Amino acid sequence: MTHAPDPTDDPCSDAAAPPAPLLTFELFVQPGFSHQELSSILAVLEAANAMETGAYFTWQITSDSPGLLASNGDMLVRAEPAIGVQYLRDVLFVVGGRNCSGGSWLPRARAMQKERRPAFLLSEAAAEYIRRSAPLSGPVTTHWLEARTLQETGDYPTLSNHLVEDNSGLLTCAGRGHTAELVIRLLAQVLSPQDCAELTSLLVLEATRGFSGEQPKGAARNTNLLEARLVKAMAVMEANVEHPLPTAEIAEHAGVSIRHLERLFLTHLHTTPAKHYMKLRLKLANKLISDTNLPIAEIAFASGFASSTSLARAYRRDYGMTPYQVRARDRGV
Repeated sequence: MTHAPDPTDDPCSDAAAPPAPLLTFELFVQPGFSHQELSSILAVLEAANAMETGAYFTWQITSDSPGLLASNGDMLVRAEPAIGVQYLRDVLFVVGGRNCSGGSWLPRARAMQKERRPAFLLSEAAAEYIRRSAPLSGPVTTHWLEARTLQETGDYPTLSNHLVEDNSGLLTCAGRGHTAELVIRLLAQVLSPQDCAELTSLLVLEATRGFSGEQPKGAARNTNLLEARLVKAMAVMEANVEHPLPTAEIAEHAGVSIRHLERLFLTHLHTTPAKHYMKLRLKLANKLISDTNLPIAEIAFASGFASSTSLARAYRRDYGMTPYQVRARDRGV
């Protein structure tokens, strides 16, 4: 899984040599990398190579931790060593992991930028770049969930909600489910519109969104799956996590009675408005506890709790541990 298959690997084969690759890719992965993002990149490149377009793409998976690497799921890949800023390819993708704070991926991305070759930082890697490179002079983005964490810990005036931001060849990206669309958009620079349309169809994608498209933020933006008035109520909750609103006010925003709002949540989400709101706030608190060094008291206020004690009580009920215990576990204390 370290490089694209090559029909000339068999020395006895009489097959003609494949055409020179149109683009070569380096897929730099961190331990605990997103298997969704890496799989999406590989799926698009493999599908493009399988099409009869005359195009051919090659790739190599690299890491600061060469050898077998595990994803954040069950995926294992064999990575080659990334050596300083040498052996750069045409395109670099950085697939972040649980800890993106060290390693050579950022110097490699900078080297690509200097050579005017595109370097894509996906979700977690993008967030770490933004965190380490602030203040920034150019536009940046990351997955909206990572962006929410960043906004709780600092001031990032150039942070947008776009799917991709290009800052002089260093491209920060939402990643996750948008990754396949991103790679197709990239290949559109060398493939014909008809080939890209066929590639999109092969991957059972309805369309490929452009870089400047806006990210949906939260479940309430998925209007094709949820009842319209329920969507309104959920959107109000997601917009008011720090200062939770009473159920009566949420129902008023949704244009229904409290009783009907409760019926909507029970019918479609099998929960109550209060429980859904609490889960939403605890998810934010959990993200901040795991990914930042903010004091627990600040995290409590950011997620709508009156004190660290009230957060700890609710958090333990859902996660089985207190925020302090989670931090001690994650830091090996």
